[in-house]
Amino acid sequence: MSKNKFKKYIIDIIKLLKKQAKEVKEDADNPKEGFEDYTQGVIMGYYSIITLLKHQAFAFCIDQKEFGLADIKPERDLLDLHRNPEMDFEEDNWTNEVLDEEKAKGYLFDSISLLKEQAREAKIDASNLREGNNSYNEGHLMAYHKVIEFMKNQTEVFNINQEEIGLADIEPDRDLL
Repeated sequence: MSKNKFKKYIIDIIKLLKKQAKEVKEDADNPKEGFEDYTQGVIMGYYSIITLLKHQAFAFCIDQKEFGLADIKPERDLLDLHRNPEMDFEEDNWTNEVLDEEKAKGYLFDSISLLKEQAREAKIDASNLREGNNSYNEGHLMAYHKVIEFMKNQTEVFNINQEEIGLADIEPDRDLL
């Protein structure tokens, strides 16, 4: 087993995720005609995914700088919202413990479990014609599809068994499209 493969995998995934989110944000800011709702759904999906990963880092007492999460604020960077400092606390500034490989693996497993759950909920929303805006819901689901798909692809690069981190039981094309 390569030393720190889970930590390196997380750092790589988050780097790619932030790059994708930036591209999606540019599309959402300048949508093609007829795709406004779809791009808003995609950006909301990335917002949800990045927010989940940041909350999980907090829950696992992991410094967000370790994974490259400290420099992105989903509310500000993806949704153009600004927090009220009197109402919110900052998860970035809490005491953190030393990150070892087992903690990184646990973070991955729990985060992926929650991502799959959210992706399946997005699939239900996109499949339910009564939910309202189908184009938005399809965009939201597509964000989860893209993220889970590249997470699965990157496991090969880092020699990670998908079962170890909870990715073996989902196939994005089959389960999410």
